[in-house]
Amino acid sequence: ALPGRILRIQKELPTLQLKEPPPSVLEADLTEFEVANSHLPSEVLYMLKNVRVLGHFEKPLFLELCKHMVLQRCQQGDDVFRPGQPDTSIYVLQEGKLELLLTEPDGKETVMKEVFPGDSVHSLLSILDVIT
Repeated sequence: ALPGRILRIQKELPTLQLKEPPPSVLEADLTEFEVANSHLPSEVLYMLKNVRVLGHFEKPLFLELCKHMVLQRCQQGDDVFRPGQPDTSIYVLQEGKLELLLTEPDGKETVMKEVFPGDSVHSLLSILDVIT
């Protein structure tokens, strides 16, 4: 009876609690940019507001990144990028919906992620390429 009790106790998993950092840690510090009085184009401000990691860069670096910004308009069904293309961009969706699809060898497409206005699609490698 004793070994059975020990085994049952060992099978119980500890209760895990999700711990999150305070929201202030995750928010970009926009004070350096004086957003309200800024002469930056609306697309730049939109990107700064929605891609949090960009707000952590110093102003000169952020402005250097902005020099590479391009507005890209797409129609339904257009490919923004495809596997195998260079990973050199950060995409910030301003309107509509974007689906990240995985295409199987048999041609079947699976939606991996839906992107909505304000969301971004990027990899950290894209950002590091530009700043280094």
